[in-house]
Amino acid sequence: MLAGVTMLSSSAPAVSAIARPASLKVYYGDMAFWRAEVVRLALFMGDVPFEDVRDQKRADLMAAGKLTFGAVPVLEADGKILSQTSAMAVYAAKLAGIHPEDAWDAAKVDECISGCTDVTVTVGKTFGMKDDEKASARAALIAPDGRLTLHLGGLEKICAENGGCSYAVGSTMTVADISIWRLVGWLSSGIIDGIPVDYVASTFPHLAALVAAVDAHPKVGEWKPKPKPNPKPKPKPNPNPNPDPNPTQVGEWKALHSKFYAPK
Repeated sequence: MLAGVTMLSSSAPAVSAIARPASLKVYYGDMAFWRAEVVRLALFMGDVPFEDVRDQKRADLMAAGKLTFGAVPVLEADGKILSQTSAMAVYAAKLAGIHPEDAWDAAKVDECISGCTDVTVTVGKTFGMKDDEKASARAALIAPDGRLTLHLGGLEKICAENGGCSYAVGSTMTVADISIWRLVGWLSSGIIDGIPVDYVASTFPHLAALVAAVDAHPKVGEWKPKPKPNPKPKPKPNPNPNPDPNPTQVGEWKALHSKFYAPK
């Protein structure tokens, strides 16, 4: 194992219909944000070995020509780069043998991932606002006719139309479920001021059922980090004599890429 790089696979293989690359790397920080986690977990569930690279700086990846659109996560397969969440998630799912073969179901998976992206963009737009503006903007988002309620309502509708079986598409887990699971974990974490922790669970029952089903999957349990001792932090001097003029905004924006997993 290299520093910041972990070679991972699950204990039970799945059958893949496509050739697997000899070398596979996922580049992202040490965070469980859904855009990266959907790729990592899909590969892990299918017993697809990959290097989980979490210590590479964005500037270094950019200099190495790995950031096609200037952003992470990115996936590298035998030296070739793939970016954009939906493309990486679908490719990982095909390698893992968990992507639908039916064209309609595959399109519905894409629809769910795009819906998760819409939610992220909508909430992300509020992070640069001043506190008073942010509070009113987020209150509007979660109102019955709010933009966030609309986006999540679309995902809820997809799950309901799938028969309320606790999955978004079909009768087995897909990357659509993994995406929604981690997205809801972020929204329900309490780290986004103005979005109550029970907003999703109390408003969207089908999404809540999906989250519970994914959370109960044995491979998901194997993947999720185990609790670690939390020693009392030691006070550290501030090495920056000129701190950010708005540390609250910066801290909240970092929470967008939190390690948080929603509690049981």
